[in-house]
Amino acid sequence: MNISSLRKYLAAPLGLSLLLSGNAIAGTWQKDVAIGGFENVHIYTPETTSPIGNGRSLLVLLHGCVQPIDNYLDANLERAADEFGMVIALPDAANKAGFSCWSYWQGERSRTAGDYKNLIELASSLGSDSDQGIDPNQVYIAGVSSGAVFANTTACLAPDVFAGMGVSAGPSIGTSPKGALGFCETADVANRCATYAGEFDTHFATQITSVAHGTEDSTVDHCYNAQNAEGMADLYGVEKVPSTNTYSEGDRTASETLWEDGRVSMVWLNEVGHAWAGGEGAEGRFISSDGVSYARYLGKFFSENNKRVQPD
Repeated sequence: MNISSLRKYLAAPLGLSLLLSGNAIAGTWQKDVAIGGFENVHIYTPETTSPIGNGRSLLVLLHGCVQPIDNYLDANLERAADEFGMVIALPDAANKAGFSCWSYWQGERSRTAGDYKNLIELASSLGSDSDQGIDPNQVYIAGVSSGAVFANTTACLAPDVFAGMGVSAGPSIGTSPKGALGFCETADVANRCATYAGEFDTHFATQITSVAHGTEDSTVDHCYNAQNAEGMADLYGVEKVPSTNTYSEGDRTASETLWEDGRVSMVWLNEVGHAWAGGEGAEGRFISSDGVSYARYLGKFFSENNKRVQPD
């Protein structure tokens, strides 16, 4: 089945139904790939393409502390990838801090330093691979816990590369490791992010952000959900929409607050603790099966609100 035929198939009610039920054509995992300065990256490539733009999207997903990337092989990522035509790359941090965390509080925050450089190179390498067929306007980054802070920082350093980000259960950028455990450390997210970007700050005009936190998270303070979302909204110059929405997957729900033009979303993941929200059937340490799938939410949010893909 060629790409044109596959798009028509998925557009039909039966094709969409099969995709959502998990019976669609399966993609493939490549495991422990050395790419972009990382020795080990798991890469999932779906057979499908993005519902917008030209080709597939890319989501670079960063693990949390004490969490091997193998855990994400049972996190239901394939379902989100197949539904939204999204390549998913899971890099194992090359320059870990204690407890195998992404070292967001150490070293230079620069496009040419450490794992920040590696992540930009990873996105570039995958984007130039014709077999992946990635649309450069649909490159995103997300993470959980220490991975969330590192993803946010990387997207601030390189807003020209990353059209959107997902920040789940993470402290704010520029905070200390003490701020990750038990109390809220105040941060001027907007100014810090703008400073990190430097000459690339004009690209914030077309970047989008989702921030999420589990309602049962007792590790990272809940204050960061609003601080991170409001900080990115201030940077983008958008106002909060007064009403809230309920995002549902079956009987599982999340509460969503949006800012103007879909630029920022703040999500409360109901029943989820300090973990990546994998959705029903997900397994693994710090992978939650209790709420909705945040990867699926991101696929929907990114494809509906991307500002770099011209509408048909």
